[in-house]
Amino acid sequence: FCYIMLIVIYPLLYSLWASFTNLRLTSPITNFVGLDTYAQAMGSEIFRDSLVVTALFLVASVIVEFILGFALAYSFSRMQRTHPVMRALLLLPVMATPVSVGLIWKLMLNSDFGILSGAGSILWLSDPMLAVLSIVIMDVWQWTPFMFLILLAGLEGLPKEPLEAAQVDGANHWQTLFRVTLPLMRRIIVIAVVFRLMFAIATFDTVYVLTKGGPARATDLISLFIHREGFVNLNIASASAISFLVLIAVLAITTILFKRDLADAK
Repeated sequence: FCYIMLIVIYPLLYSLWASFTNLRLTSPITNFVGLDTYAQAMGSEIFRDSLVVTALFLVASVIVEFILGFALAYSFSRMQRTHPVMRALLLLPVMATPVSVGLIWKLMLNSDFGILSGAGSILWLSDPMLAVLSIVIMDVWQWTPFMFLILLAGLEGLPKEPLEAAQVDGANHWQTLFRVTLPLMRRIIVIAVVFRLMFAIATFDTVYVLTKGGPARATDLISLFIHREGFVNLNIASASAISFLVLIAVLAITTILFKRDLADAK
């Protein structure tokens, strides 16, 4: 209990207190300002731009990861025999450390000698649109196996009777997939998407190593903005307030998704 208090609860409460003050590491005076810090954060144009970039990154990466992860899981579930080495190889990107992933992709996308840059013809990290695309591709490469693992477990745990009944009734492959398999997988899909959203919104290491939020803040995710406010600008109050705004948004999204799933189940 003491360990939990020291490592989790105390920093959380301290951050919550700091969000209602004007705490700066460059100023010896700290005053209670109420919701002013939250108002200043939400009124910041850089904060709003960062939210837009983060939303685009989340939507694009999670959708692509789900599609690819489900396609792989469905293919594996239909195989008569799958060698365990194949599954282990698919999970290698997830086990790689974020910094190493960022460094590898930075080398591959380098405009001078990167194997994906086309001898400098594709400026992945200099063009704003391509930079956003590059962090999405990197995230998809690393986290699609996570989706694959959860969805494969769900597919292998489905009851056989509805699938056999659909075959007896003459349903073809696609009818069985969309009318039987996917409805039975709804709860597993919601869980996979929610977990991936929670992890994706905290993405920092890989993007920081790859682009540092550039060019021209095109890949400035909310996690990078919070890091810059707290550790570069030393504005602890602003970083804490933005962190709690993100926490509230994540809790709201997950609650809506889970409540909708439970309502549909009833």
